[in-house]
Amino acid sequence: MTRQSPAVGRIVSILNFFVEHPQQAFTLTQIVKSLRLSRATCHALLVGLVEAGYLYRRPDKSYVLGPALISLAVNAQQHFSPLAVARQEMRMLADELDVVAGALFPEGDELVVRERAASLTHLGWVIPAGQRYALYPWGSFMFMPLTDAELDEALSRVAPPIDAEARADMHRQMEFARRYGFAVGVYPEGVTLRSGAQSSWRPQGKFLSDLEPDKDYRLMFLVAPVLNDRGRVEFGIALYGFTRNMTGAEIVGVGHRLREACRRITTFIAGKRATAEF
Repeated sequence: MTRQSPAVGRIVSILNFFVEHPQQAFTLTQIVKSLRLSRATCHALLVGLVEAGYLYRRPDKSYVLGPALISLAVNAQQHFSPLAVARQEMRMLADELDVVAGALFPEGDELVVRERAASLTHLGWVIPAGQRYALYPWGSFMFMPLTDAELDEALSRVAPPIDAEARADMHRQMEFARRYGFAVGVYPEGVTLRSGAQSSWRPQGKFLSDLEPDKDYRLMFLVAPVLNDRGRVEFGIALYGFTRNMTGAEIVGVGHRLREACRRITTFIAGKRATAEF
């Protein structure tokens, strides 16, 4: 991994400091103390950032966010598109793993497919943008960042109401998903996995709450969440179209690849702090 230049790191730390306190002004002394920079280095960097318009030096010699940085932020917000990053990640996942990748967004009590990418052997899969699925149980990945108490509250709003057994099963699924960073769905017995193009795909089967490394599974899909800056799930990336049984160890490998892609998208949306909580 390429190491960040110390000079760049200092500039980034100053900009992050002001972005985290957008309504406040700070003196050179306050910035030096907060960021633990040398006074001379900090002053030189502040002068350069003021000249570039990223900071503004007020008459009382304190510093605030500058017009260039504010304009840059507004322009970036107007063109901000997590899907632009997700498309690239989905394309790489589809081609590398020979599957279909879909971006699943919550809308009310449903999931909506907004983007998809298919490998060459799956071009016949018909899952158009706008395809909808029930949020429960197929959107259970949305619950992954929730505490157990928050999960119970969310499940209490599910319609039709679920019984105690289904609630307990969901808790087991979430324990699994939090441990691995992704959820796994498997086909029921009797379903034959076919290679090549498929005409359609409908949710069926069940989510796993346990995974044995050497056991074979009839894998239906894997799904992992992308988080927003509030630490909640913005959308999920699902992989499906697997054409052979896979061992638990193989599933973990594929799931790790999916999770890392979702972490990169999370970083784009919410920064490193949210990714650290992923």
